[in-house]
Amino acid sequence: MVVVWVIGGLLGAFHCAWAWRTRLYPRGPRGAGLAVVDATWSLPNTVAGAAFLAYALARGNRVDVAFSRHRGTLGLRDGVIKGFATTVGPVQAGIAMGVDDHEAVHVFQARLFGPFYLPLVVVNWIVATVLPYWLLYHDRASAPIDGVAAYFRRGVYPHCWHEEWAYRRQGSPPL
Repeated sequence: MVVVWVIGGLLGAFHCAWAWRTRLYPRGPRGAGLAVVDATWSLPNTVAGAAFLAYALARGNRVDVAFSRHRGTLGLRDGVIKGFATTVGPVQAGIAMGVDDHEAVHVFQARLFGPFYLPLVVVNWIVATVLPYWLLYHDRASAPIDGVAAYFRRGVYPHCWHEEWAYRRQGSPPL
């Protein structure tokens, strides 16, 4: 248990250092509110985001300070998964991909659902994979499911609740 606390503390300090360096949280009540939410209710997402940030930086990615300061999200210039922007907690990898509003929805979802967000995402992925409810309304003409890769890229992935919500804000699912 001590090891978990030490690792969590180190990741928390790492997040705080980058938040301070980029001035992630704007001055005033909004910034204070976001910082409190990230450090309490959404703490599991913030810790997961800090681990994701450490991994991305170790692989040579770089934090875009201007983006981070403007968006209230630690923005990494490059994606981690080829062709996709990825957001974990308050960390977004892939900021030059034209999907910033979409990814901002995921940051909002993590802050809104707090400790339930990541488990809800995982459970929905499993359910959507094993019980493809999305086939009832999936557009087979524009996004055919013609193989295993397409099943996940055009089927499971865009039809999970958190992605459908974000795609309504910006963008369209991959074809």
